[in-house]
Amino acid sequence: MNNPIELLETKYCINHIYRQRAIAREKLFGILDDSMSSKLTFISAPAGFGKTTLLSSWITMHKKRSLTASWLTLEADDNEENRFWIYFISAIKSTIPEIGEKSLNLLSASRIGGIETMITVLINEILESRKNFLFIIEDLHVIKNRLIFNGLKFFINHMPYNIHLILTSRLHITSQLSGIVHQNSIIEIGENELKFSKKEAAAYANEIMELKLTYDQLTRLYELTEGWPVGLQIAALYCKHKGPESLSDIETMIFQSNFAAYFMEDILNSQSPALYEFLIKTSLLDVFSLELCQAVTNMESSGDLLRQALEMNLFLSCFDQKEEWYRYHSLFATFLRKKAYENEPELAKDIYGKAAQWYELKGYTQEACTCYLKAQCYEKAIYLIEQNSSPLIYQGHFTVIEKWIESVPAQYVFGNIRLMLDYVWIYLTRHKISDASYYIELIENKYEEEALNKQLDMKGEYLIAKAFIKMNHLEESIQLLKSAMELVDQFNPNYAAALMSIATTYIVHGDNWEAEQYYLKALTASLKIGNLYSAAYSWGGLGMMLTCQGRLKEGEILYQEAEKYLKEKGGNSIPLLGIIYSGLSEIFYLKNDIELAADYSDKAIQMFEQSGIFDIKNNCYVIKARSLLAKGKDHRAIEVINKALILSEKENTYGFKRHIEYCRARIFLDMGDIEKAEEFIEQYQLSPTDNLQKYNLHDYVLLAEILVKREEYENALLYIDKILKLDSIGGLYETQLEILKSDAWLRLSKPESAFTELHKALIKCRNENYLRLFINYETRMKSILTEFLTKENTVSDNRSIMYAKDILNYFKNTSKNTVKGDPLLTKRELEVLKLISSGASNEEIAQLLYISISTVKSHVLNLFTKLEVNSRSKAVIEAEKRGINHTIY
Repeated sequence: MNNPIELLETKYCINHIYRQRAIAREKLFGILDDSMSSKLTFISAPAGFGKTTLLSSWITMHKKRSLTASWLTLEADDNEENRFWIYFISAIKSTIPEIGEKSLNLLSASRIGGIETMITVLINEILESRKNFLFIIEDLHVIKNRLIFNGLKFFINHMPYNIHLILTSRLHITSQLSGIVHQNSIIEIGENELKFSKKEAAAYANEIMELKLTYDQLTRLYELTEGWPVGLQIAALYCKHKGPESLSDIETMIFQSNFAAYFMEDILNSQSPALYEFLIKTSLLDVFSLELCQAVTNMESSGDLLRQALEMNLFLSCFDQKEEWYRYHSLFATFLRKKAYENEPELAKDIYGKAAQWYELKGYTQEACTCYLKAQCYEKAIYLIEQNSSPLIYQGHFTVIEKWIESVPAQYVFGNIRLMLDYVWIYLTRHKISDASYYIELIENKYEEEALNKQLDMKGEYLIAKAFIKMNHLEESIQLLKSAMELVDQFNPNYAAALMSIATTYIVHGDNWEAEQYYLKALTASLKIGNLYSAAYSWGGLGMMLTCQGRLKEGEILYQEAEKYLKEKGGNSIPLLGIIYSGLSEIFYLKNDIELAADYSDKAIQMFEQSGIFDIKNNCYVIKARSLLAKGKDHRAIEVINKALILSEKENTYGFKRHIEYCRARIFLDMGDIEKAEEFIEQYQLSPTDNLQKYNLHDYVLLAEILVKREEYENALLYIDKILKLDSIGGLYETQLEILKSDAWLRLSKPESAFTELHKALIKCRNENYLRLFINYETRMKSILTEFLTKENTVSDNRSIMYAKDILNYFKNTSKNTVKGDPLLTKRELEVLKLISSGASNEEIAQLLYISISTVKSHVLNLFTKLEVNSRSKAVIEAEKRGINHTIY
């Protein structure tokens, strides 16, 4: 038959936009595969979420199955009923010619019986063909005609078994097609499923776009785009042009890339004036509810507009279980806010002012304070800061306070003791002593003694802060803290803080017994008044001391009690939990539960970075690095410890740079690189002849091990005995030194002395199971333990013998199941190397591995870099020299 309209055949041609340079969405392909057993699949998401790309790539991937697929892309002109069904039928007919002739003839005739009669004929034609096929209808959101939806629902409700229908839309399809029977047989794919995962985003950025971003840069890219595929593409293209550092300026990126045009042309230009106004006004809020919308917009139709925005998938998502609070995608929100500031400069102040009043009325003081600052209502904001900063400090929320104070003009800060003290605490947690001292001096110069005496609580807090700054001077620091305690009663939070500070001062000076007593007093006082900050640090201090003493069981129980208490009082995300997780990570590392140690160190780092607590974060990086080393990932371990070193320099953390440098030397020593480890000894001019102090014990143990490995056994033994005479040494260091002594005595052919020391070390480790001390000494420990078990001695007993056997069994099992050292090449690089050795070209490798040529080139370049060669033939030769097995299993 002749169609009454001229058909544009590209509308029902499959959009083969899938290219080699695309990420295979295996999880989504699996969902689509499974959906074929149902009748209907709905795919709904905002613009740019890859709906078309997903379907075209899925169909392309299934060519081998001979999958029959019809495709129809709808446009706004298709809202005329007759035109819609002509295209609908023609799309099917283009794939299966025997379907559609009768229905098209009926459609072009007088239409006796109405549209349902024609649809019935079409359904019968599909059924009679007995051809199984897939029918994709794209962009259903452009259809507004209710008659078309009625006909489409009739078709869906009576679809034969041999057709599977996939509908895509920017709107929620269930709201467009309400009333479909058998709703439970519909497969729905939405925004959450279509988002790129972090792994997919990383693969796209570094493999497809060849950006070579670092882990931190990839994290930033993902945070900006939130997995939005087109957003990721635009940002990656901009990053490729401007460099990775461009990711730090989100506003510039939006308006210098294609984002602005995309948001205007694809989204905003098609909205009604009322909805446009609603989007602009609500975008100024980080999150909002319907009630808050009504309070700030003064729009009576706020509820309808919010529902409309949700139905239209306008980059708006609900993030609470009750579905009462909403947020815009960060890129979309940034774009809208810029438009708001450009079009109505005073609008933002008005919106934030109204929001602040609403939040304050509802009791959301933190949100109210933030909004007052954005509205430039500084007096009201400062009042709320004064009321809330101390409780937030006691829970470790330093980042919140810092952002507040940074938003306050300087003249307000310098005229307010509370704000200056807040800055002091922020800088002290980062060990930025000079910055903290600056504000202490400002307080001293600006306020007379009488002014401080009128606010005794504030003066007590000021003295505690000053004592922290003077911590290197033991007597002066302790005196300041005791003076602070005299100004406040025991139910004041500063009283507990002073006790905790005294303990910390003692431990810095190596007076462990005094430190332990004050930590216990501080913990008791903190729990009595609910000062979570000093409680967490007291638990952390006590746990650290128990760990150093080798009392790991007690330390683990202590940390678990602390975790339970802090969660009960402050919630599961209270930043102070980072202190506890940091301690647990070290305990599990020593017990050789490497996975758990790494997990706790990651959780602690996350807590610290979110809250602004920096004083323990570097230690978490140390445990993470040593955990990576324990897994044989030497290169990653060095990367992480170097990051910790850079952070210690960047944050200018007092006392931490040397500690991180020690830890880096410790890692090199565990790797067997004595020369690298010696750099630390040389840098700080450590010598066996030095007078030893109560602190920096780890430096002395490191030097002792280096002396043994230098084969200076007699010097090592003398030096170790010197260290052991210190009254501050804990069981953990003592055991390490006993292990070193056993090695030195064996080398000097004094097995009885060696076995005496080894027996003591084995007994201590057996009781507390700090297995890692022996494992880290693996290069010599196997032979030492073997001699201990095979030669007669008078010191061993069943306990030490059994534990020695357990350690040797661990070494045997490890050598069977794992490969020592960090795998230099990834699995994919090994596959590429194997094909290179067989003489395959880049094009042939791409075909065999189903990857793009550019990805092959990237892998080849990585091979050259890692193997330190500049040609394919040299790569094969070098791999053979290094014993790298490049067989594909």
